[in-house]
Amino acid sequence: MNYSGSITDVAGITVGHHTDLVNGTGCTVILSDQPANAGMEVRGAAPGSRETALLDPLASAQWVNGITLTGGSAFGLDSPGGVVRYLEKQGVGVKFGRTSIPLIPAAVVFDLGFINSKVRPTGDDGYAAAESTAREFATGNVGAGTGSTVAKLLGAAASIKGGVGTASVRMPNGATVGALVVVNAIGGVVDPSNGEIVAGPQTPEGFADSIELMINNPPKDRGFFRNTTIGVIATDAPLDKIGATRLAIAGQDGIALAIRPSHTANDGDTMFALSTGTHLDAVPGDVLHAAALKAVTGAILNAIDSAETLGGVLSAADAKAAQL
Repeated sequence: MNYSGSITDVAGITVGHHTDLVNGTGCTVILSDQPANAGMEVRGAAPGSRETALLDPLASAQWVNGITLTGGSAFGLDSPGGVVRYLEKQGVGVKFGRTSIPLIPAAVVFDLGFINSKVRPTGDDGYAAAESTAREFATGNVGAGTGSTVAKLLGAAASIKGGVGTASVRMPNGATVGALVVVNAIGGVVDPSNGEIVAGPQTPEGFADSIELMINNPPKDRGFFRNTTIGVIATDAPLDKIGATRLAIAGQDGIALAIRPSHTANDGDTMFALSTGTHLDAVPGDVLHAAALKAVTGAILNAIDSAETLGGVLSAADAKAAQL
C-alpha cells in the first residue's frame, strides 16, 4: 500500500515529542492552533485516558486545544498536565475571568518493562513535548511510540518494534484528512491492499499469521494489559462533535484493517478525531470516513517502516534481513 503525507498537512495542526530512548518511553502532543471540534471512540477493553468524558457529544465542551498520547500506562497520565501548564502560559483555553483552562484529552499505551518500568513520562516531559510542537516531526522510535512493540503472540523475544506513524489524504475538493498513530499492539500488522504481513511474530519460516496463532495457539491470559494502539485523525473539513465522533469510529475501522487481531481484551485501542473547520466546504461523511481509513492504515504502516531496533526488539526490516 502506498502512503504519504502527515497529520500536519491539515493546516494549524502541529506535533511534538518527548523521547527517552534510554528508558524506552515518551509522549507525543498534537496541538491545534485554533480550538477544534473533537470526538473519540474506544474499542479496546483496557483503555487508559484523561479528560475524555468532555468529548461525549452530550458534554457541554464543544472543542479542545489538542491531544496527548503517552507511554507509561496510567503513570504517564501525568504528562498531559504539563501540556496544560504550557498552554496556560500562552493564554490558550476556555476563558474564566483572568484564567485560561486548556482542554487536552489524553490516552496511554502500556510500555512498562520494555526497558525500564520505573521511568514514565512526567508533567515536565509533556511540557517539553508541547513546547517543541511543529509541522515537521519525527516518526518511528519517538514520543509515545518509543517503547511500542507489536506482534506479541509468541512472546517478547519474537515481537517486532512498533512506533509512531503518520499519513494524510488530500481530497479532490482540497480538504485534507491526516492521521498520527502510536502502534503498540498484541496483533500483527498487515498491508490491507495486498494482505502481506509486514510485522508478525518471528518464526524460522518468516512472520507468522497472528489471527491463526490466536485461534490455534492462544497466549496465556496474564490478566493485565500490555498493548494498545492510540491515535488522532485531523481534518480541516467542518464537523460538529457528532461528526468528529463518527470520524473517530472510521479510524477504529482503519486499525482493524491493518492490525490483526485488534481491539482485544488486553488492548485499549482509542482514536481521537479533530476538526479545525478551516476548509469552508462541507465534505460528505462517507467520503471523510474513506479518507480516514486510508490515512490511519497508512500511518500504521509508516510506524512499522519507520521503527528501528531498540531494547532488543528487532524492527520489521531487521527481522526480515535476519530471516534471509
